[in-house]
Amino acid sequence: MTETTSGTGTAAVPPKRSRFRKLLRLAKYALALAIVGIFIGNILWRMSGSNRWEPEFERNGVKVYSLKAPGAYGKQYKAVARGKYTLNQLVAGLIENATPENCKQHIPGCLEVKVIQPWNVNTMTDTVLWKLEMPPPFLPRESLIRSHIRQDPKTRTVTVDVLAAPNSAPRNPGTIRLSHFQNRWTYRPVGGGEVEIEFVQDIDMGGMFPDFLLNLAGADETYKFIHDQLPGLLDRDDLRRARYDFITEAE
Repeated sequence: MTETTSGTGTAAVPPKRSRFRKLLRLAKYALALAIVGIFIGNILWRMSGSNRWEPEFERNGVKVYSLKAPGAYGKQYKAVARGKYTLNQLVAGLIENATPENCKQHIPGCLEVKVIQPWNVNTMTDTVLWKLEMPPPFLPRESLIRSHIRQDPKTRTVTVDVLAAPNSAPRNPGTIRLSHFQNRWTYRPVGGGEVEIEFVQDIDMGGMFPDFLLNLAGADETYKFIHDQLPGLLDRDDLRRARYDFITEAE
């Protein structure tokens, strides 16, 4: 004997299908709540930040700091270290580094480097295009940057501003050119043949690259650049012998 409904004669909804529909509705609600939560979390994160340099860690003589500005999603990073260098050697490391050999040997992921505007002593600037490999599925990034050097005549401190100049050369297909790139090098003589090196990094990788990855890895990558890569960039006889009329060594 089969079971039937009374009244309309419509077959009853099987219990399994009813439970499935309830679960589907719950899943939709959960997804909506998750999306709202992520949206609110992003807003709160953007609103947060002390706008001050906060210490991340100190390791092997390198101090690393981060700065979160209200309204910004990405953090800025700063590294401070000391080394036995001349000011001329440090400046030469920036002016003379745009070579294919340096690209391949010392810049991780470097695919190509091209000098757009050679060093000009009148403007104290140069403009260089770097092409960098990215992990899949992201397109290679082009960093077209203009460096400007100045020295304080009293303290002998040298400051190098490295800024994005994305429209200084035609764009290339199959790449994403960085439009936000504001780095700064500061070289302060501290006596005893030592110089304090301060490196500030403020970049946005552009495209669909998730900024939170930079926030997660930024401190460690900044440390690695200063501790692991910078000495190799500067350890060259031609850089140690370099002398510039516009750079005066501290007494």
